[in-house]
Amino acid sequence: MDWSTVSPAATLSVPDRLSVDLERLILEGELQPGERLPAERDLATHLGVSRVSVRDALRELENRGLIDRKPGRGTIVLRPGERASIPDDVLGIVASLRPELHDIMELRVIVEPPIARITASRATPRDLAQLRELVEAMEGDVTKERYAELDRAFHQSIAQYTHNPLLALINEQIATQIAPSRASRYQTRDRRAASSAAHRRIYAAIAEGDGELAEHEAREHVLAISREIARTADERRRGSGKEQAAE
Repeated sequence: MDWSTVSPAATLSVPDRLSVDLERLILEGELQPGERLPAERDLATHLGVSRVSVRDALRELENRGLIDRKPGRGTIVLRPGERASIPDDVLGIVASLRPELHDIMELRVIVEPPIARITASRATPRDLAQLRELVEAMEGDVTKERYAELDRAFHQSIAQYTHNPLLALINEQIATQIAPSRASRYQTRDRRAASSAAHRRIYAAIAEGDGELAEHEAREHVLAISREIARTADERRRGSGKEQAAE
């Protein structure tokens, strides 16, 4: 891990800035579940900040259920929502269902809009800073793979900022299931631009504390993705039919 990429410089306090940056590394998968963070002293040296700032930032992440700290063992990265502890057999049942993509998108349109509404009433200034930076990063010139990482991190952050670990865990399970919808074959430049604009509108509504608008924008976003996936699938089916007819 290159800790030089984490910079505490910003309008937020140093601990908040650190917690935002470290949280993004976790949400984007740069820091994997089970990975051990450097000791506080080492982190402070790497980042050029005080141990007090590092300790406060880690405490914030611990409160959010993103890391687990124990004396003598160190700091371990958790999967977002892991502390909610849904039994493994339940998660296994979910995985064994092998739902179709349209089933997952139907679930998204039911779950994600109300989550956005809740977050609009609970997001803190450091939460909003995280969402803004994720939106800005997606609006930049990034690869398809990088965009997919940021996309997942953005939606997971919204769930995380309900400050309800059960909602964060449910969203994490959905994100695992919908990974195929973020695959390269679905990622066109036009679709990424449309998604980025939708993300900007969702963020703006949350930042304004407008829960009704946040819910509306989140629902429209998921429905638009569903329509695009259906259209792409239909085009592929028709293309396959033409190939078979020509044989």
